[in-house]
Amino acid sequence: MHVPARKNDVHGEGSRKYASPAVNRALDILEFMSTNPRPYGATELSRCLKIPKNTVFRILRSLAGREYAVQDPVTGEYQLSTRVFTLGMSLYTRFELRQRARPHLERLCRETAETCQVQIPHGDKVLVLDTISPEVQFYLRVVPGGLLHYHPNAFGKVIVAFMPEDEVRQILPAKMPGLTPKTILLRSELMKQCETIRQTGLAYDDEEYTSGIFCIGAPVFGPEGKIAAGLGITALKSWFDLARISIYEQEVLECAFRVSKDIGYTGGYFADKIPSRP
Repeated sequence: MHVPARKNDVHGEGSRKYASPAVNRALDILEFMSTNPRPYGATELSRCLKIPKNTVFRILRSLAGREYAVQDPVTGEYQLSTRVFTLGMSLYTRFELRQRARPHLERLCRETAETCQVQIPHGDKVLVLDTISPEVQFYLRVVPGGLLHYHPNAFGKVIVAFMPEDEVRQILPAKMPGLTPKTILLRSELMKQCETIRQTGLAYDDEEYTSGIFCIGAPVFGPEGKIAAGLGITALKSWFDLARISIYEQEVLECAFRVSKDIGYTGGYFADKIPSRP
């Protein structure tokens, strides 16, 4: 599976062309209040940030309406709410998952001599959170940070398999783009495949994303038992040892179990899928 490098235009002409003054001012207020954690009135923020008072007031009202700020009923001053903390923690969870998954991915990489990766949901795509490359002459290089489709992707498939169905319908169209002759095109067909994935804990990309590439994926669950990620191995099919596929499947499941346990999962999903597991 080829993951193209992304071209970012953060400070160039594109960012200036599409800049939104209102958004910039809202971010200025958020950043100021987060680094100066006490209640503020619109007049004081206007003076500190040199933003018109009416604009500050509207932004504060919007933040309060979305529960990112709370207003003191007596003084009328605003301060950021715990929802901002929750938003930040959602990003922290990603970094925590990457950190905790890495040693297990490294072990899987040593056991299989294949490229190993972990992917997480990111809207209507999955994000490559981390990859480990083997120390062999030929291997597939996958770039962290890439955004990939769910449906032709072993790691995306295991995520979809354990998502609520209404959420799947929101992120995947009824007919999906074909990338190779083997790509699943219909959401209904993918959902049937997901039934098997839930039973076995394993999903495959057999040249569905890119011709010549074979992947095995398994689910990672978080503390509340919800799907958190998909992980596994990515290989050049011409070099992949199909005779050892059952061994690779168990190693991928073992890795998914260890990562799930390491991030707080206590459920029994893997009990009948990995020998000797509780």
